[in-house]
Amino acid sequence: MTPLPWSAIAKYVEEAHSFKGRVERADCLDLAFSSRAPDEVIDALDALGSRIFPTVAAAREFLAAQKYVTE
Repeated sequence: MTPLPWSAIAKYVEEAHSFKGRVERADCLDLAFSSRAPDEVIDALDALGSRIFPTVAAAREFLAAQKYVTE
């Protein structure tokens, strides 16, 4: 899989963080599915797994380290 630009998924991660003050996979995926995001976006968000990230930056760093997004 080719890494996506962060901008392709940022809105889902940022909006999910605004709900609870943390980033969770389920919230991100719910937002992406409801806006009919492309499969590549779904795959990148799915990589968040069961981890809970306290900040948007932490989620971004994780996805970049896993080669799902470019910073």
